Amino acid sequence: MKEDLNNDGKVTMQEKILAALASYGRHFLGAAIALYMTGNTDPGDLIKGGIAACLPVILKALNPNEPSFGFTKKA
Repeated sequence: MKEDLNNDGKVTMQEKILAALASYGRHFLGAAIALYMTGNTDPGDLIKGGIAACLPVILKALNPNEPSFGFTKKA
Protein backbone atom coordinates (compact mmCIF):
# COMPACT_ATOMS: atom_id res chain seq x y z
CA MET A 1 0.00 0.00 0.00
CA LYS A 2 1.30 3.41 -0.83
CA GLU A 3 -0.09 4.92 2.41
CA ASP A 4 1.85 2.43 4.55
CA LEU A 5 4.76 4.73 5.38
CA ASN A 6 6.51 2.49 7.89
CA ASN A 7 5.99 -0.70 5.80
CA ASP A 8 4.47 -2.69 8.66
CA GLY A 9 1.56 -3.98 6.58
CA LYS A 10 -0.98 -1.77 8.34
CA VAL A 11 -2.15 1.74 7.48
CA THR A 12 -2.64 3.86 10.59
CA MET A 13 -4.96 6.86 10.85
CA GLN A 14 -1.92 9.14 10.98
CA GLU A 15 -0.65 7.68 7.70
CA LYS A 16 -4.08 8.20 6.11
CA ILE A 17 -4.15 11.81 7.27
CA LEU A 18 -0.64 12.45 5.93
CA ALA A 19 -1.58 10.92 2.57
CA ALA A 20 -4.68 13.12 2.39
CA LEU A 21 -2.72 16.27 3.30
CA ALA A 22 -0.13 15.44 0.66
CA SER A 23 -2.89 15.14 -1.92
CA TYR A 24 -4.42 18.47 -0.87
CA GLY A 25 -0.98 20.10 -1.04
CA ARG A 26 -0.26 18.80 -4.53
CA HIS A 27 -3.58 20.05 -5.85
CA PHE A 28 -3.23 23.43 -4.12
CA LEU A 29 0.30 24.03 -5.40
CA GLY A 30 -0.54 22.86 -8.90
CA ALA A 31 -3.39 25.34 -9.23
CA ALA A 32 -1.45 28.20 -7.63
CA ILE A 33 1.56 27.62 -9.89
CA ALA A 34 -0.65 27.41 -12.98
CA LEU A 35 -2.30 30.73 -12.10
CA TYR A 36 1.08 32.32 -11.39
CA MET A 37 2.41 31.15 -14.75
CA THR A 38 -0.47 32.92 -16.52
CA GLY A 39 0.78 36.20 -15.07
CA ASN A 40 -1.69 36.47 -12.19
CA THR A 41 0.45 37.31 -9.16
CA ASP A 42 -2.31 38.50 -6.83
CA PRO A 43 -1.88 36.42 -3.65
CA GLY A 44 -5.63 36.40 -3.02
CA ASP A 45 -6.32 34.93 -6.44
CA LEU A 46 -3.58 32.33 -5.99
CA ILE A 47 -5.08 31.22 -2.67
CA LYS A 48 -8.60 31.12 -4.11
CA GLY A 49 -7.38 29.03 -7.04
CA GLY A 50 -5.60 26.65 -4.69
CA ILE A 51 -8.71 26.26 -2.55
CA ALA A 52 -10.84 25.64 -5.64
CA ALA A 53 -8.42 22.90 -6.70
CA CYS A 54 -8.79 21.19 -3.30
CA LEU A 55 -12.60 21.05 -3.44
CA PRO A 56 -12.77 17.91 -5.63
CA VAL A 57 -10.38 16.14 -3.24
CA ILE A 58 -12.56 17.15 -0.28
CA LEU A 59 -15.65 15.86 -2.08
CA LYS A 60 -13.82 12.60 -2.74
CA ALA A 61 -13.01 12.27 0.96
CA LEU A 62 -16.66 12.87 1.91
CA ASN A 63 -17.88 10.12 -0.44
CA PRO A 64 -18.49 6.96 1.65
CA ASN A 65 -18.05 4.76 -1.45
CA GLU A 66 -14.51 6.04 -2.09
CA PRO A 67 -11.96 3.64 -0.54
CA SER A 68 -8.94 5.96 -0.53
CA PHE A 69 -8.72 8.20 2.54
CA GLY A 70 -12.39 8.97 2.92
CA PHE A 71 -15.16 8.31 5.34
CA THR A 72 -15.93 4.64 4.94
CA LYS A 73 -19.06 2.62 5.52
CA LYS A 74 -18.93 0.09 8.31
CA ALA A 75 -19.60 -3.40 6.99
